[in-house]
Amino acid sequence: MPHPAGRPRTAVLSATTAAVALIGGWTWAAAVQPEGFDPRVESVSALAASGTAHRWVMATALVITGLAHLVTAWALVPARPVGRVLLAAAGVATLGVAAVPLPSRAESSLTHTLVAATSFVLLGVWPWFASRSDGPPVLDPRVARPAAVVLTASVASLAVGLGGPAFGLHERVVAASTVIWPLVTAVGLWWWAGHRVGPRRVRLGLAVTALTVACAIVGAAVTAVAPATAETRHYRSSVTLDPNPARSSELVATTAFGDIEVGFSGLAPGVRAVPQVKASITTVLSRPGVTLSTLRPGPEELNAAIRAAAVDVMVRFAAGAFIVVVLTWVGYAVLRRRRPPIGLVVGGLVAGLASVALTAGALWSTYRADRQETFTSTGVLGTLQQNQGILSDVEARAAQVAPYLRNVIALSTALQQKYAAAPLESETSVRVLVVSDIHGGNQYGLMRSIVEEESIGVVVDAGDFVNFGTVQEAEAADLFAGIESLGVPYLFVRGNHDATSPTDTALLDRLAEVPNVILLQSGSGDYTQVQVAGVRVAGFNDPRWFGDSGRGSPAKQVPAREAFTAAFTGRPVPDLVVGHEPWAVQGLEGGVLVNGHMHSVDLEGNRVQAGTFTGGGPLSHFLADEGGEELVGQPSAFDVLTFGTDCRLASLTRYRFRDVVEGRPAYDDVSLVNGRRVDRRDADPARTCSPDLPLLTVPVASVSTG
Repeated sequence: MPHPAGRPRTAVLSATTAAVALIGGWTWAAAVQPEGFDPRVESVSALAASGTAHRWVMATALVITGLAHLVTAWALVPARPVGRVLLAAAGVATLGVAAVPLPSRAESSLTHTLVAATSFVLLGVWPWFASRSDGPPVLDPRVARPAAVVLTASVASLAVGLGGPAFGLHERVVAASTVIWPLVTAVGLWWWAGHRVGPRRVRLGLAVTALTVACAIVGAAVTAVAPATAETRHYRSSVTLDPNPARSSELVATTAFGDIEVGFSGLAPGVRAVPQVKASITTVLSRPGVTLSTLRPGPEELNAAIRAAAVDVMVRFAAGAFIVVVLTWVGYAVLRRRRPPIGLVVGGLVAGLASVALTAGALWSTYRADRQETFTSTGVLGTLQQNQGILSDVEARAAQVAPYLRNVIALSTALQQKYAAAPLESETSVRVLVVSDIHGGNQYGLMRSIVEEESIGVVVDAGDFVNFGTVQEAEAADLFAGIESLGVPYLFVRGNHDATSPTDTALLDRLAEVPNVILLQSGSGDYTQVQVAGVRVAGFNDPRWFGDSGRGSPAKQVPAREAFTAAFTGRPVPDLVVGHEPWAVQGLEGGVLVNGHMHSVDLEGNRVQAGTFTGGGPLSHFLADEGGEELVGQPSAFDVLTFGTDCRLASLTRYRFRDVVEGRPAYDDVSLVNGRRVDRRDADPARTCSPDLPLLTVPVASVSTG
């Protein structure tokens, strides 16, 4: 008598829930971790450990997964009772993994390890005990028992790989396999019960699509297990594809001193590289006069290495894809005891070739210089790359480390030149330092260093120069002398903290007395358009003041924005428009729109929101009863806009830094954004900007809009 079909729809739903909860849970939990978490190395349990940031994400995922296993075990009626009990016990053990977390990401726990091991073992062996010869094909001993052997062997391999450099990835592959097999069993049961999806052609198309996706996933996993190698004269790098959707279209080069992250427009698997310095570099470093340019891979050398690595990666990817195809054929032959039909053979070949062709095409079309959007250096590397002059100090302090640092910087610079579609120094017209929300903090010594080191031609201040709107506050902090010490033009618009009433212009009048200050809108309401190196800059003041209600700010910006628009109607569109609040500049005509006010960086279309240069100023730097510690959560920041000779933005470089008050500023991260992503105007062939052009100021009278 045929065995009852049980509850196939419930089994499919619960098994799908388990797979989505577990895999989606660890992906989400890893994505919200602060910098320093590496899912390739750290275990899934680390994401739910006590003290881990957002541990509730992984803990909740484990609870949902465990409950879903219990439901699946209840619904798989055709399976032998022993197998169903073991699957249910695995669900209970999974709940236990969430109930007894690790003490921390860095600490182990015998209880947690035993519970997790029990869960894995039960998930590995249950198909063996669930098999039966008189049930659906998916429970046939010739199918279920080999699956149990493979799953159990993969679980056992975790003991061998424990503590290895890729244990996190290893564990995730095993966990994904053990959570997917109940789903495979449920779908097999659902199919055996007579459920179908459309006519035969539709089912064939869905099967080929599913097989193509499986080929792509396994192909990417194979590149992670067996990385390709890219080599230049001085460097060797392992290269893998990253199957994490959150890392798509992103090239990440991981070093001991931080990551180089290059983002691209397009849709392709992420690429991860781990560069290493060859031992032969010691011979080169022993020669006198070694510089970054001599160590840096040349364009042809870098291109050759990239081409070789791309071929190597795709060979490994193809091997993984066709392993899936071959296993599909073998599984059919074992299950049906006959050769696979021609349709299955052709469908498998199509799926394998499609996964390889689509992945290769996506990689080729995405990882191109003209599609690069962002370039970020994190950690110590971000500091070193932008401050290469400190290498001499590094050498003096740690001679053994300096050669490695020098080589990492050389490689980082080569990657930036390869992928950053920014002009060369000779093609730059002017570099603009954008600051905002000084709030009475005299850090002009630091600003002066930035002006000198970054070859800044002009400083743009988006307002909130002081806290309480008074000249006396700025005089007490010696801010006016600080501005004068910069030695470059200082363009200013007023913020809502820079006046004490709607008619107060005292601070603007005092700033106008500083020799290098240019007010983009004076106290009288008239405007000044500045042409620096040919780049047109304009802006307008915030109509608010210190002490106003603070409510309805977007609406309060409308009259100021309309007055600015009216005054500049009929004039050439500015290349850079500056206002204080984001609502003031939104929607205005201009190549790049700049604002501050929010004390946090943002980028929305062509609107660049600058962070606070001083971390909010001296009044917000210190916390009461905290020993004078710097305020956490409000890092200092500034932006550098590089304009090309076509008068358009070529690159936006964003800096975030900390520990300024202590006198030892350090960059948290440095990111570079392709200027064409921000300034999308077509080039005007009639215009040329150049550093040789003089600074010009053009008065623009205000126009009544009443």
